[in-house]
Amino acid sequence: MPFTPANIMSIVKKVVEEEDRSRNVMVFGLVEEKNEDLNAKIVEIMEVIGEKPKMEVCRVGKGKDGRSRPVKVAVSSSLIVSQVISKSRRLSEKDKFKTVFLSLDRSYDQRAVHRTLVAELKKKKADEPGKRHFIRSGIVNSVEKTARSPSNT
Repeated sequence: MPFTPANIMSIVKKVVEEEDRSRNVMVFGLVEEKNEDLNAKIVEIMEVIGEKPKMEVCRVGKGKDGRSRPVKVAVSSSLIVSQVISKSRRLSEKDKFKTVFLSLDRSYDQRAVHRTLVAELKKKKADEPGKRHFIRSGIVNSVEKTARSPSNT
């Protein structure tokens, strides 16, 4: 691929977009209300998972009847995003946030790849229930389930 000004601009634009996305967390399943205080809702979610980052929040997408739009939470660094995502399972412990889940901000292409991986993961779980399945580094992995002792939980 020759380095023309158009190619260079395209590459730079893609890198900048990835960098911007790396500092965003997407919140799904948060009920949308008229005149809502979105910032207060997200602060409450962050308190549940034990984080207090400086952030900007907004709903994204077109509003549809009966469906809540996702919330984009922009923070200052991708390290904060990693910490928030790793602690996000704590949300399921609270009844108020059982239907809320957090995800990385993915591009259209990344979402398509992830959707395929999740479908493959579900198929493996159905086909091989005796194993533990997970996605790591873009690959569906399977390992034998092991009994956990109380000290390992």
